[in-house]
Amino acid sequence: MASARRCFDLGLQTNAGRNLSVRLACGDAIVIKPCGVGFAECTRDNLQVVHLDGTIEPSDHKPSKDLCFHPDLYGVREDINGIVHCHSPWATGYASAGIEIPCFTVQTIEKIGRMPLIPLSKEDGPQTDVDITPVFRDPSVKAAVLANHGTIGVGKDLMSAQYLAEIIEETAHIAYVRDTLMAAHGKTASDLPQYGTAADARAGR
Repeated sequence: MASARRCFDLGLQTNAGRNLSVRLACGDAIVIKPCGVGFAECTRDNLQVVHLDGTIEPSDHKPSKDLCFHPDLYGVREDINGIVHCHSPWATGYASAGIEIPCFTVQTIEKIGRMPLIPLSKEDGPQTDVDITPVFRDPSVKAAVLANHGTIGVGKDLMSAQYLAEIIEETAHIAYVRDTLMAAHGKTASDLPQYGTAADARAGR
């Protein structure tokens, strides 16, 4: 609930769209935000329990529209225990332009490495587990951007996934400012860090 409220307060998600989920301690079920409930309105009473086999515990709410890929990601990655999927505006702007958000700050190099851009489905509709899961089978993938759709951050717990959702949006914003300033000053290239931490840099010498 705190993560959902944080997403709303930071402007990563408005209205009743998108979702987040967390794996339960039992390991074979998750708690996910249901359809039609805004991030700001998430409470213990309206969150939904779904088993990884697809079984949905009875509730007064409809399952999330993106339910298909959440259990799938937990099923293929034991290291994933939290997922945050939102339509943050700067990142979704890049996604809608068909441009992969670059990892060019020391923070993104250290914490993410790369954010793959996942195209629309074969029917040109929203991405489903068929499109998303193959990308996240790679254990090095911690975040991805969905073309014309939004972002996904995964982590060892829900707050770790939340932090990645915030870094994705922050990086997209910085990238836009950087590219705008470079264009205004006639620059076509800029220096990029090779390492994400000073320790990595020392080890690489």
